[in-house]
Amino acid sequence: MKLYLAPLQGYTEIEFRRAWSQFFNGIDVAVSPFIPLAESFRFRGKHLQDVIPNQNTRIPVIPQVLGIDPEKFIFLATRLEDLGHQTLNWNLGCPKKTVARKKRGSGLLPYPEQLRKILDELNSPDEFFKLIEVYNDFPLDSLIIHPRIGTQMYDGEMHLKALDQTIGQIKHKIVFSGDISDYKTYESLKTRYPQIDDWMLGRGVLTNPFLPKWIRAGKIENNEGQIRQTLYHLHEELFCEIRDKIKRERPILNKMKDFWSYFARWFKNDEAIFSTLARMDNIDDFMEYLKKVFNEHPLSQAEGRTNRQIKLNK
Repeated sequence: MKLYLAPLQGYTEIEFRRAWSQFFNGIDVAVSPFIPLAESFRFRGKHLQDVIPNQNTRIPVIPQVLGIDPEKFIFLATRLEDLGHQTLNWNLGCPKKTVARKKRGSGLLPYPEQLRKILDELNSPDEFFKLIEVYNDFPLDSLIIHPRIGTQMYDGEMHLKALDQTIGQIKHKIVFSGDISDYKTYESLKTRYPQIDDWMLGRGVLTNPFLPKWIRAGKIENNEGQIRQTLYHLHEELFCEIRDKIKRERPILNKMKDFWSYFARWFKNDEAIFSTLARMDNIDDFMEYLKKVFNEHPLSQAEGRTNRQIKLNK
């Protein structure tokens, strides 16, 4: 079995991966948040910095590419190969409107012939049935499947019945991605799809950083004192990583608020905690309040915990 860390733009970049891997284990490989194909043949340094192999020694990283231009795709792939990468991930799932309307991410899926054209050059729900024929014609390392359509974004029910009907036709190794928020969900999916050995975890790792370890061990831990202490260490280490990269107080505070829109799920009174954090405009007050939270507030039960981001009404 192999466990992948999903590419969550703004969350699972190298700062989180380094902080998480200081205190947790169970992830075999991470897929980086996407590197967009540039209008010119230049790429922003921050994107390549995120995937430099010797900076990602605890969790190896596979670079993810977003775009549809074959020539630029090959150019970026060559740059990544020069860095030492032998594999890249092509994003054909991002549902964001700003991405999809440009026929990138999930926006390319209704155009299988264009998809075939790109794969040809690289090789020198009903839409998925058509795409399988295209994927099967190429020597892909694996196929990461998130069983939703692009217009759903990350909401609504997964189309598991469609996957049931097509899984036997797929020639490639499958990595399942989508809504693995707790151990019981993983067990249920594993029972349904015994032929799948590899799994991708995303938001579930933010709302329960222990999840990969529990899946790999086949059991849930209930030592609340140790869990609380380890979560606090992750919070502190992530703050240090972000502070060292960004250096300016306001962007640091905003980034920590982004993470805590998920991390607050660790506690029973999650929305009240995040509501207080969201109103703060001083990083010292923010960190001091969280010390109080860790000391005084009860943890929520990991099983059944939602992996949804907290969004406050404006």
